Amino acid sequence: MLDENNQLPQLKGISLDVLISEYDDVIELVKSLCYQLTDKQLNQTVAYENGNEATIQWGIWHIADHNRYHQAYINQLRKWFSER
Repeated sequence: MLDENNQLPQLKGISLDVLISEYDDVIELVKSLCYQLTDKQLNQTVAYENGNEATIQWGIWHIADHNRYHQAYINQLRKWFSER
């Protein structure tokens, strides 16, 4: 979701409740799609950026791992702001 300048959008004026609700909606959509996959489909290889390949299962793991990275970063920001 990039803005008209191909940048991440500024989220001023959007409440935490709305952000969390939209986040929850995306997670539920991903979960719903994942539950539709078979073991065979999870092991299929697909192409992604720069000609690399990975299994769909690895892609799901990567989404979860990337989410954990952002959660850790948010926790670090909270710690820094609480020290002010």
